[in-house]
This record gives sequence, structure tokens and C-alpha cells, in this order.
Amino acid sequence: MGKIEYDILSCDSRVDKTEEYLCKTVNEKYSQEHAQQILAALDMAREAHRDQLRCNGAPYIIHPMRVALMLLQFDTNTISKILIGALLHDTLEKTGIKFPEIDARFGSYVAKLVQFVTRKHNESQSDQEKTEAKYQNWLEVIAGSHDVRMIKVCEDMDNIINYKSIPKSDPGWKKIPRWLSETETMSLPLAQITNSEAHSVMHQEYDYYVKSGFTDLTLIG
Repeated sequence: MGKIEYDILSCDSRVDKTEEYLCKTVNEKYSQEHAQQILAALDMAREAHRDQLRCNGAPYIIHPMRVALMLLQFDTNTISKILIGALLHDTLEKTGIKFPEIDARFGSYVAKLVQFVTRKHNESQSDQEKTEAKYQNWLEVIAGSHDVRMIKVCEDMDNIINYKSIPKSDPGWKKIPRWLSETETMSLPLAQITNSEAHSVMHQEYDYYVKSGFTDLTLIG
């Protein structure tokens, strides 16, 4: 399959447009049985994230959908189970869904994919503790399978693309320098050993933030 008709560098895509491209691509690429499973995972993710927003104010569901689309663009051999894992990748960390629920609905391989990219997380952690937790998860991911690494690479890439759309009024805006430091030390090395095209895109995004002063917000604040 050639390039899908979706601009992954856009940080203001509408949920309806994103879902339209995702459903279209899934139905074209996969068998009816596998497409139904993928769209069932989308339904689960949509319900789980229904009251959540991203730092830029967009409905949270756009993030797992974009991660799935990136997988389809950067790895055309993506099987349905990996796409399901991408759609559910944040459910264990950010929603009430538990491992056994994913296991029962989509099987142990999908549940373990989601578990692999899930870091230990709570709101009481300091910034340093959050970075340390991300690093521990990074060590597990970088030693994991190609499937695990691709989900994480696409997750990180969508995050970095969307930093520029975070308003200064949101608390997340002040976290951008820390996030970019984590991009340099963890996300980029992971992408480099996983997928050269994804690494190139991520590096271009990172360079944009460095040149624009986002590593020191006092320069643009």
C-alpha cells in the first residue's frame, strides 16, 4: 500500500477527519474479520478516553488514532494486532481499563503490547520521578520486540508534533523543555534503531523546537 492520504505533520487535525482516514485505511488493508477487531478496539479506546483532553484541548481519542495511522504509514507490514495495541496503548496508564479486560477481548499478545508501553505513573510524582519512570519504561521498550518499539516511536512522534499546538495558558506548555530533553535522550535513539523514516520525521520536528527556542521557554515566553 502506498502512502495514506493523511498529513502526520499536522497538529490541528479534526477527530472526524482522522477517524475517516483511519476507518478507510483499515477497511481497505485488512480482512473484514480483522477490520472489525480493529474498529472494536477503536470503540473501546473512544469510550475509555471519552472525558479526556490533550494539552492542546483536542479530544484525547485523536492521539491513539494518529498513532495507528503513523504505524500504517511507516510500517506497511503492520498486522491487525499491532494496530489494536496502538489504539489501546494509553488505556492501562490513563483510564480505568485493566490488563485482563484487554486480554479477554483481544488476546494476550495485544494486552502484552499495551503493557509493555505503559509506564508506572501517578499524579503525585515529581518531574524527576516522572522522567525516571519514563527511562525505566524506555529500557524495557528498547529491549522489546519491533512491534513494541514501533508503537512507542509513533506515540512519541505524535506527542512531539503536537507540542507546538499547546497554548501557553496550559500547564503542559512549561513542561516542553523537559519533554524535549526526553526526546533527545530517549525517543530519538529509539526511533533510530526502529524505523529510519520515522526517525527522520522526529528529528525534523525536534530541530524545529530547538531552533524556535522551545528548549528555553524564556526566549519565547
